[in-house]
Amino acid sequence: MYINDLSYDPRDPLFEVPGMPTVRWGIQVFTTRNMYGLDPARTQITQEGSQTRLVCDQLSWGGQQQRSAGRVEATLTRVGNVLTFRVQAQHAEPLKVVKLLVWGLPEAALEQGWWQAITAADDAYQVTTTRPLWWNYPWREWLTPWACAGQAEGKPLVCVSVRDPEVRAKRLYVHRPPYADSQSVVEVCFEEDAMRWGSQIATPDIRVHICANKAEMQADFDEHLRFVQQCFGLQAWETRKDVPAWMRDVRLVLNLHGQHWTGYVFNTFDRMAETLRFVTQHIPGKHLLAYIPGWEGRYYYAYPNYRPGEALGGEAGFRRLVATANELGVHLMPMFGMHGTNLQVYPDWERSVFRSRTNSYVVGVNCPDWDTDRTGEDDQVFLNPGEPVFRQHLLEQVSAVIRDFGVSGVFLDTSACWFNDPRHNLIEGYRLLIGELNKRHPDVLVAGEGWFDALLGLMPVNQTWLGISRPYRQPRLLTDFARVIGHLAEGAPGPVSTGVHERGFTYKVEDTVMPGHIRSLGIVDDTLDHYRDDVIAVCRAAAGQS
Repeated sequence: MYINDLSYDPRDPLFEVPGMPTVRWGIQVFTTRNMYGLDPARTQITQEGSQTRLVCDQLSWGGQQQRSAGRVEATLTRVGNVLTFRVQAQHAEPLKVVKLLVWGLPEAALEQGWWQAITAADDAYQVTTTRPLWWNYPWREWLTPWACAGQAEGKPLVCVSVRDPEVRAKRLYVHRPPYADSQSVVEVCFEEDAMRWGSQIATPDIRVHICANKAEMQADFDEHLRFVQQCFGLQAWETRKDVPAWMRDVRLVLNLHGQHWTGYVFNTFDRMAETLRFVTQHIPGKHLLAYIPGWEGRYYYAYPNYRPGEALGGEAGFRRLVATANELGVHLMPMFGMHGTNLQVYPDWERSVFRSRTNSYVVGVNCPDWDTDRTGEDDQVFLNPGEPVFRQHLLEQVSAVIRDFGVSGVFLDTSACWFNDPRHNLIEGYRLLIGELNKRHPDVLVAGEGWFDALLGLMPVNQTWLGISRPYRQPRLLTDFARVIGHLAEGAPGPVSTGVHERGFTYKVEDTVMPGHIRSLGIVDDTLDHYRDDVIAVCRAAAGQS
């Protein structure tokens, strides 16, 4: 979605923060039918010690031109320079979102740009009149709802965070609209679980901390991290029980590409076995994890049914690959779709397909142009493992492969894609699915694609999203709890083919050692034929050899 904005001044009433005369705040609420502001004539502010209480018993809309029945109550608690907001609203129409607006934050902080925990150390996002900031939690770009403006010692910094014990949508939007005299307006949006949309809504704590220095900023992040750790059950990487002992020895992940959606085979199972024999000449097998996308036949086309693809060698060929890996001490991790489904091969898809938040239509997502007719395919849908029938189907498919072939790990594709589904809670579905996999197969690694804070409590190893900058400003968000591996689309040596992935030929990701990251190496059809020296160099570097 591209950014949309109002073409008029919404004329929201704004209220001063006691003791901070330049900082003002306001509220908007959103139903499935419209956006509403507060009627200033029906809004009362009272002060009791450190707490400011707001009560509004009538709402407005259309830039204060119209009125609507409704009620908003809010509290602002100030402790030092920490402002904590909580908002409740009532309306006859189903309520979906509450927005907190904050005006007048220190320009000395805002002018230095915004960053979050995973922003690169030398980067910050500069907001201009034509370039707003727009971050979405949990998917795609805001991996924990904490952000900071400012970075220079001796100048103030502003930290914004939402302390929510659940995975619910939050959005941070910062813009400089004409009606604010081109000054920054900071918006924090909280969206309720669509299964609960109704006549009432209540936000978790929304915090704004004006920090005097970097030490205060760091303390603010550390407090946020402790909150996240407690709420989502994040366990220390060194002791978490869902990490098989062998995974702690892995230093390199081989992305062994199988069969493309169109049917092109990059590597048969026997060819993959040959690759393992070659690679283990340059790095011990115990340091290798072989990840196999497109092993089930035509990549994505076969989803959600998973058996070894006939064009790659079928079950017999896959067993030979497993035997070779076991002989060499290499661990295998085939790929499964957490959501992806070809409706041509799974006729019961409508039961569990993701739907819009109001349950009015199927959400179309991730429809690549696999065949390059220059438009996306029509038969790929995403299903919600929160729905019991699909979750059980996926559980049995994955379990059968583990049982029948003895693989060491399973990779659940697109796991960080999040949807506010009105029929089934996605995260609860994840917990049930992964919990049962861990119970049935305690020595098998369950890994995923992409991550956000709560997911680190469910899967200890994940691919990094494409486009995520590294190294992180706050690496502990990841490194305290989990490890990441390179994305399968980061490309193989040579012309940087992405193999089974839809990107085609792409860019080379710099091979830099970073905390919490495990090297990955793509292997496509011509990799060993023409780029053996590159493969050897990566293997030797991962093994710690010169």
